[in-house]
Amino acid sequence: MSRGSVYNFLHKQRGAFKFPALLKVALDVSKGMNYLHQNNIIHRDLKTANLLMDEHEVVKVADFGVARVQTQPGVMTAETGTYRWMAPEVIEHKPYDHKADVFSFGVVLWELLTGEVPYLYLTPLQAAVGVVQQGLRPTIPKNTNPKLVELLEKCWQQNPTLRPDFSEIIEMLQHMAKEVGCEGGDRHKDKSIGGCFSALKRGHH
Repeated sequence: MSRGSVYNFLHKQRGAFKFPALLKVALDVSKGMNYLHQNNIIHRDLKTANLLMDEHEVVKVADFGVARVQTQPGVMTAETGTYRWMAPEVIEHKPYDHKADVFSFGVVLWELLTGEVPYLYLTPLQAAVGVVQQGLRPTIPKNTNPKLVELLEKCWQQNPTLRPDFSEIIEMLQHMAKEVGCEGGDRHKDKSIGGCFSALKRGHH
């Protein structure tokens, strides 16, 4: 995967994805995650460091070090994954299912939007306590597309049953992509991030 991880892409370039590019990356990730969930596999450590880009800027879900097949609900190891991306039910050692990945996906979306590390001002443990006890979530920038705000908030629901499945997330993202179209350029000629999806916006660091 010649372009490396999405995390490195964001932090080396010191920026965040422009909206059309963000939607393209989010769709790539959602399709990968939907496939895993259809096969009863929970990733359990979804974050931008585990998303890899190929030479065509197609993003793929990677790092199955802690993934597992979901057989019985509620017998999975707690505290698997990375605190800043972790769903509250996993932090709290409660039973959890594939909806834990949806919570993490919400944090990934926020990373694509801001180019920042979630809860950078807190230690991982402080962030975990905040997420569970105070309902802490990363701050969504004020000028964010309202439909994206709605999707983030759905993914971050404290109650896992209220979070959407990836099949629903794909539909929401495709709907947003249709509305946005392609800003500047012939959308049929070049669908790469570097072309009509001019990838990064800078200046907030």
